[in-house]
Amino acid sequence: MKAKNFWVLLLCILAGLTVGYFIGELCTKVPGLSFMNYQQIFGLEEPIPIDLGVISAVFKFQIKISLAGILGMVGGILIYKKI
Repeated sequence: MKAKNFWVLLLCILAGLTVGYFIGELCTKVPGLSFMNYQQIFGLEEPIPIDLGVISAVFKFQIKISLAGILGMVGGILIYKKI
């Protein structure tokens, strides 16, 4: 039962994050709310190539955090608690 709860929580958080970023993008067009989409990027700036001869891959990992995204995640957690 705990595993199911974790996956539902993760789904609610990701859905809230997605909605938050969408709202943040919409807020950039409103002069008084453009701060909602201020983003900070964490992660690898340059991609890391891996070449094994037969297989090659390129890895790049970044997390973009914005105020609207954080508010969306909090909203997702609150919705999870209501379920």
